[in-house]
Amino acid sequence: EENEVVGFDEEAKIVIERLAKGTDDLDVIPVVGLAGLGKTTLAIKIYNDPKISYEFFKTIWVYVGPQQYKPKEVFLSILEEFTKRTTEYQNMAVSDLTNIIREFILKGGKCLIVLDDVWATDVVDSVMKVFPEISKGHRIMFTTRDLRIGRYANPDPHSLKFLTDKESFQLLEKRVFGSNIRKCPEDLIAHGESIANQCSGLPLAVVVIAGALKGHTSERVWQMVKGNVGKHLINKDDPQSCLKYVEMSYGHLPEDMKACFLYCGAFPQGFEIPAWKLIRLWISEGLINSNLDGRPEDIAEI
Repeated sequence: EENEVVGFDEEAKIVIERLAKGTDDLDVIPVVGLAGLGKTTLAIKIYNDPKISYEFFKTIWVYVGPQQYKPKEVFLSILEEFTKRTTEYQNMAVSDLTNIIREFILKGGKCLIVLDDVWATDVVDSVMKVFPEISKGHRIMFTTRDLRIGRYANPDPHSLKFLTDKESFQLLEKRVFGSNIRKCPEDLIAHGESIANQCSGLPLAVVVIAGALKGHTSERVWQMVKGNVGKHLINKDDPQSCLKYVEMSYGHLPEDMKACFLYCGAFPQGFEIPAWKLIRLWISEGLINSNLDGRPEDIAEI
């Protein structure tokens, strides 16, 4: 939701500048930050920026994740961006896949590979090997929670900053009331600012709480949420603390919506879930109320 991103314009500008300019040699730009700080959101914003499309002949996005690293899976994901199919490469050795990818890169212009959610240094090491030695200004950008991994790849990683209190409230307001001209009612502003300030500058915390507030304009509800947030203050030093907010928001969902939400767990981590596919699965599992007026597909979308 590009128009509902807050606080990332300057961050994106800095990273895009680093990707587009500088050395003609292969360069690695790590984006480092705490869980919930918006590393993937920033990376997506950069990846979709027209300046990146103009600067790079080929851009490739690969989700890595915290599971045990398997180079072959990453290489097959990269190869799929060139061939659109990987069946014939499934039984090949990693070294052969490396050579094939290198040949594809050699035939084209500048290439950018984005690795999302990196947990080990050997991920970066192995992907660097797919680039030919010929200097074309190729780039790798990756996101990670671990500053040590970031500094291993580049002594000057891009460290994501926390949102200011003002930016946190702006994000809360946009998520609750939308990006149009509608604003937070005057009687809720003080409560909203207090809620936003308690999110410790973490966009994920703001977004989750905004989801609990959306559709509610009662001052009593906002006061209640403000009190609950105070009991579950974010600890910037605790990577798991954002989960408390997710749990709190989940607890406010109706039972039928909880079932729909949990069904998302059937998809692999990092997988971009097509809305149409999820809706069809909800319907086939009987999770959509057929007693309501309208087509099940329309009810599910609402």
